[in-house]
Amino acid sequence: MKRATKYIIGSVTIGILSMVLAGCSSSNTNNNQTASLGNLKINYDNKKQAISNGTLNIGLVQDTPFQGIFSPTLLNTTADSTLLAPTGGSLFKTTTAFKIIDGGAANIKLDKETKTATITLHKGLTWSDGKAVIAKDLEFPYEIIANPAYQAQQYSDSYANIVGMTAYHNGQTKTITGITYPKGPNGNILQIKFNHMTPGMWQSGSGYYFEGAEPYHYLKNIKPANLAASKEIRQAPLGYGPYKVSKINAGQSVLYVPNPYYYGTKPKLKLINASVVSTATAQAALKDKKYDIMYNLPTTAYPAIKALPDYVQTGNQSLRLSYLDFNLGHYDSNTSMNIMDRKTPLQSIALRQAIGYAMNVDQVTQKFDNGLNQRLRTSIVPVFKGAINTNIKGYPLNINKANQLLDNAGFKWNPKHEYRLTPEGKPFKLTFVSRASDANTEAISQNYIQQWKQVGINVGLYHGRLTDFNTWVQMMMGGTNNDWDFTIASNSGTSDPSQIALFGKGTQYNIGHFTTPKFSQLQAKIDSPAAIDPAVRKQALFEYQKYVQNNVPFIPLTSGLDWIPVNQRVIGYTNDVAASQELWANIAVSASKTK
Repeated sequence: MKRATKYIIGSVTIGILSMVLAGCSSSNTNNNQTASLGNLKINYDNKKQAISNGTLNIGLVQDTPFQGIFSPTLLNTTADSTLLAPTGGSLFKTTTAFKIIDGGAANIKLDKETKTATITLHKGLTWSDGKAVIAKDLEFPYEIIANPAYQAQQYSDSYANIVGMTAYHNGQTKTITGITYPKGPNGNILQIKFNHMTPGMWQSGSGYYFEGAEPYHYLKNIKPANLAASKEIRQAPLGYGPYKVSKINAGQSVLYVPNPYYYGTKPKLKLINASVVSTATAQAALKDKKYDIMYNLPTTAYPAIKALPDYVQTGNQSLRLSYLDFNLGHYDSNTSMNIMDRKTPLQSIALRQAIGYAMNVDQVTQKFDNGLNQRLRTSIVPVFKGAINTNIKGYPLNINKANQLLDNAGFKWNPKHEYRLTPEGKPFKLTFVSRASDANTEAISQNYIQQWKQVGINVGLYHGRLTDFNTWVQMMMGGTNNDWDFTIASNSGTSDPSQIALFGKGTQYNIGHFTTPKFSQLQAKIDSPAAIDPAVRKQALFEYQKYVQNNVPFIPLTSGLDWIPVNQRVIGYTNDVAASQELWANIAVSASKTK
């Protein structure tokens, strides 16, 4: 997730930015209108009394239909994850710092001596069809993730740390030997045995065990290849949270009603209505008070939304990592491994570094993001302040350095001094897949293309235009598409600084397919038993960040703040992860209509 320069090139860069981005929507001319964690409320505390039978209206900003995969093991978009939340999220309660504690829908006990995790379900935890959540429901997600027939995309190096998981994934066993039921499959306890313990296991989001459940009784008879498209997932999903899905208008809206079997505090709303709203109409929709809460607004909208008198601006530090990823190989579905074997000029580290130094990310964020994003210096987002290697400066704009890197690596200019040639003397053009997200994406993309042109790198958009989100997901997660060279990806991140689940050799989320023995070694070191010692882990994280800087598996771009405007009639809204277990049960409204 970001970049600056001097000399004559500096003024040229600013001129290009001004020309390419001129006329684009941006209101960042008043410093008082920029966001900071200090002027975004983590909690909105409406003291008014809640009304009965209220309806909450949620807007989800995107310009394509949501995929609508209501399964925590099969979904792969933030939109689907957001829509799943009222029906039940993580089983575990955490502190604000993401440390797992007792008191959630389930408790977990980790034992370093036996290398086990023991998960105990809360008494009374029930699916929205009235069936009890059982130990088999805790185990079934591992079958879905590890069995290739289900076509789940979450299998990774971290899950392979479970005893027997690799053998099951490879079809060598019919069960996962490291997962057992101390009180039987119908009991309330699941035990997981690991090959080794990792420091992140005490944190939510480590990726070393699954933090949700799947209703085995409801899904067991569906053929694995048909599960993701089934009625049980797409139209009538079950959950264990305070609300259940009542109706789905495919790709457009979801209606929720209270789950009568919810084990916790009785939900306070009669209905929740969540619907897609386009980036072009989102601002007007809030002005017209059509929504109480809106997710995923473009950062350019912040000043105008902040000026609306009936909305409170809430937010928190984001786990989101935005980065430029390079297509360097493919994902082998037979071995579940990434292979860095693509024949491309991008195998040159110097070329990848030059692409980073040519990007003017600092100027782009200053113009469009209104304080909500900042350029990243390393791959570790600011939430994990103590894990960041402050000696690393990332890729600030430096045209001279980009040119020098290319010169030294043998990328000579063509006779017209327009673009560079490969070290073998051949012309090349790189394809940039840029996702359509808001009205400024085209201009920002063209800005970067002009930046790369300054240093002689010939870049064009995929098919000459922006790519819609759903097509982008298909291209990236397929693992074998050779029609692109690099893209800007944005991952919602994990609540642990380890990145093996994103960039490991065995994870499908490693869309650039960068792998080297050293990279894998450094990832393993971060999650080694020795790294349970905080000092050892910190040193391992510092080494990993230095490797990313020097070898450029990807280029960290931006991270910042999650921003969610909330109408003043809403009661009980919070962005504090420590309160996430109770969030949807506690939300209410103090008036019959959005104020």
